[in-house]
Amino acid sequence: MLAAMMLSAGCMDSSSGIQDTIQETAVPSGTETGLGVDACAFDHLIGNAEVHLAAGDSCYFASHTPMDYLNDLQMHPLQQVMVLDVPDTWITLHDAELLMQEIDSDEPAAPVVSPLSSYWPFNQTSTVGNEALFLLEGYRTGKYPPALCSLYYFRPNKTEMRSWWNTYGNLGFLDEKQAIRIVQNTDPELGAYPSDDLPPRSIITEQAPGGWYVAFIQEGSGLPILSARCYYAGNDRTVRLTGMVNQSIMVLPQDFSAQRCG
Repeated sequence: MLAAMMLSAGCMDSSSGIQDTIQETAVPSGTETGLGVDACAFDHLIGNAEVHLAAGDSCYFASHTPMDYLNDLQMHPLQQVMVLDVPDTWITLHDAELLMQEIDSDEPAAPVVSPLSSYWPFNQTSTVGNEALFLLEGYRTGKYPPALCSLYYFRPNKTEMRSWWNTYGNLGFLDEKQAIRIVQNTDPELGAYPSDDLPPRSIITEQAPGGWYVAFIQEGSGLPILSARCYYAGNDRTVRLTGMVNQSIMVLPQDFSAQRCG
């Protein structure tokens, strides 16, 4: 029942805009199967959402590369593919290089949706280029899928993606945006940063030869900083906690060192 409720609304294409009222649609009958499907086969990703929530999708992704997967999406453009998560470091630098070559493709491909999504890409197709960009965003953020739906929630920018690749990506380096997102993926509470709500929350970064230092600061009223948590995100996409500030300190946020955590 829970899975049926989550998949009850139609996922709109980014070109259609946001409607005032989203019409509820039934989940296609072809997606109600899956319990008896080989978990290592692509058909498993078209199965019942309850299967993905219970067992995940690691078997298919452990035996297929991102390019295999993109080819499967191209071979099944009229399906809706469900992915909960993939193994860590599944998308490698070499995969990203191959995916960059596909971002201009307008060939039809299956859209990707998380079984946790409230939107269902009913009766819609994506493109190979869009799904390549979706995979690249997953590589950049350290989490695939990087959004709940590759059509409705995802707004790719090919110009920005090329700029990232030419400056950081082809060298295997993190950019500032990636470093922040990768750290935030380690702790849901960090997703509340930055914020202008009271008390304000801010993020500061310092680039290092092998990655980035990232500090999440809880600002105060009267006292500049109430608390802070500091991390190091390496170019190998590993994250470690480097320090914590658990008491108020008289340091302005702009003077705070993410590397020293103070």
